[in-house]
Amino acid sequence: MMEYKVRKTLAISAFALTLVACGSDSNKSSAPKVDPGSGTVSYTLTFKQTWNQTDFPTNFPGNPHFSPLVGATHNSQVVIWRPANQGGAKTTAGLEVVAETGSTATFISELTAAKQADGHIDSIFARSGATNSPGTQTQTIKLSTQFPLVSAVSMIAPSPDWFVGIRDVNLYPSGEWLDEVTVDLRLYDSDTDEGQTFTAANQEGGDRNIHLVTTQANETDFNNGVHRTSGAFVGQMILKRQ
Repeated sequence: MMEYKVRKTLAISAFALTLVACGSDSNKSSAPKVDPGSGTVSYTLTFKQTWNQTDFPTNFPGNPHFSPLVGATHNSQVVIWRPANQGGAKTTAGLEVVAETGSTATFISELTAAKQADGHIDSIFARSGATNSPGTQTQTIKLSTQFPLVSAVSMIAPSPDWFVGIRDVNLYPSGEWLDEVTVDLRLYDSDTDEGQTFTAANQEGGDRNIHLVTTQANETDFNNGVHRTSGAFVGQMILKRQ
């Protein structure tokens, strides 16, 4: 499962979630800013990219960057992506393209088709242009009580088919909008290419089962999606209510 850091309320091991519920006794007003015309609440999604050569030196590539964020707000009736060991489906063609090339068009088409087919997806968002790492991406998203979950992905590049992301982050878990959620990012393998280093030549293959990146120590620094000795993550995604 993902790892939440909890700053307030209750600690949930393993998905580093920072939660500040609306019922806080601080001086800040607990009422979220709701758009009266649509009943939506706005959040800023900040992707802090901390992957760097000092912390991850083994075969660190030139031109380190992350592809544009792409994702959607949705309800619990749809799964945008999920690791195979947690009941996830096979890597879709759209996620494969994101993880291997950083292009978002095919993934957006899949999300749009799913939205039109069953109505479980609400807003679809995507940035444009890669961002060097270390670096930051930001995106404003709108949610409603009917669609309170957020999922998003970004390719770590260059790489064979590796990506980071958040999935099924519920910003309205107990009938209250959370003020802030922070997710530490592990590195995932889409299992559509068999390369084991960042700059490996294309080696199409794999079973399309999403899993955490683990390589030999002489290939990369990664084991179970984090640095094998320090436990360092490659970044964070922070969702903050506006």
